[in-house]
Amino acid sequence: MDRSPAPYPATEFSRTPVAVVIDDQEWTARSLDGILGAAGYAVLKAYTGEQATDLVGRVRPDVIFVDLHLPDIDGMELCAGLVAAGMIGVTTPVIAMVPGKVSREERLDALRRGAWEVLGLPFDADELVLRLGAVVRAKQAGDAAREESLVDASTGLYNTRGVLQKLSELRSDASRSGRSLACIVVGPRDEADLGQVLRQALSPPAPEESPAESMGLLIAEAAGDETVTRIWQATRRSDAKGSLGRTVFVVVAPDTDVDGARRLAERIVAGGADLDTGEDAAEADLVAGLFAEGDLEGSPVTAGDFLARATEAFRRAQADPDGPRIFGPDPRPN
Repeated sequence: MDRSPAPYPATEFSRTPVAVVIDDQEWTARSLDGILGAAGYAVLKAYTGEQATDLVGRVRPDVIFVDLHLPDIDGMELCAGLVAAGMIGVTTPVIAMVPGKVSREERLDALRRGAWEVLGLPFDADELVLRLGAVVRAKQAGDAAREESLVDASTGLYNTRGVLQKLSELRSDASRSGRSLACIVVGPRDEADLGQVLRQALSPPAPEESPAESMGLLIAEAAGDETVTRIWQATRRSDAKGSLGRTVFVVVAPDTDVDGARRLAERIVAGGADLDTGEDAAEADLVAGLFAEGDLEGSPVTAGDFLARATEAFRRAQADPDGPRIFGPDPRPN
């Protein structure tokens, strides 16, 4: 009689865990689907790196199973790209899979490259579910802690929750003293689609360029690194700086009226370039939306209104490829 303990039930998790299986072997995907599904996981499957990129871009996986030898990309290279693009976190368990027995060299190589575990086929289903339950629960606990945080650890900027709280604090201060406040939202005119970026990275690199270099450069350009640098250089210490996503950012500037907000937006968008001539323009084609109030004493405008109106102006700038780069209360071309 089998007296082995039953796998952890789904009720042990804070939410239904999502497992993404990336393998071009249908029988492997089906096997994992059956094992993990019975343990309470939602299992999603992809058979190539391109399919995996699209899938991971739409869901928040709690664990990834990846074949080391996908038809279009090395499995660990794919996962490194997903981490660099912010599509999964470093706390997302990555289980590498190889057909047959795992050699010591294969295991050590995969672990050096970021795998949490290396799974040889066939495998012990009960052991897999028990080991996986512990790391997935830890991952979900970390997710919950980060969601309650106010700062994005990767950029040092406020996250959306932090932006709204800081906006509320600065709005209250400005209201009590009758001072001004401005909110600026900045991002690319053609907002980067990281899924498309990764698909491009999966295409064969130039002869002098490795797949890792190709993917790393494309992801760095799409992830907003240059915009973050511009924001830190253009703003004051008293300005609150936040991230609304992978490529869209916000600045909340106290004691700043509409004209001051426009000048600040120009510094960020131009990045050292001349907005009229484009001379020495940086690569990123940024646009900005702004909203400002000159005297908040007695004003009905809320913190949420500031962010909503600045975001609306930003979307207007994005929507018109030939329009002004800065939109706001006075949307004259810049």
